[in-house]
Amino acid sequence: MHYSVPESAGIVALTILKKNQNEDFKFGVRTIEVKDDYGRVTGKGTAIPEKDYEPFDRNDFVMSKRETEKTIEIIVRDNEDVNPDLDLFVEIYDPTTDERFDGDDTECKITILDEDFPGKLSFFMTEVQASKT
Repeated sequence: MHYSVPESAGIVALTILKKNQNEDFKFGVRTIEVKDDYGRVTGKGTAIPEKDYEPFDRNDFVMSKRETEKTIEIIVRDNEDVNPDLDLFVEIYDPTTDERFDGDDTECKITILDEDFPGKLSFFMTEVQASKT
């Protein structure tokens, strides 16, 4: 599963589809955050939590028997930094065990497309004269 979003959009809307139509479905959604050796949160991808996106972890979602889908919004931060495109990961998990559900479709990669371009250096005067001294 893969989503792409321009950073200027401000959010990425993820659609969760329920497979079993005959029962209620309780689940949680979270951005996957990994800590480095110094205890700093680095995220699983190249996007940095708090800087490039707002970390998300909510375990109280419920879809009733009649519901088939739910949309979750994750905030993406637009900045002026020129970066390559950045990735973050989101997973669906069981709120009772805190473990990710089985299956490849329970983890999603989100690519934040950077729209910032480097500036140009220019001068007001196109001709400059200087003396040797």
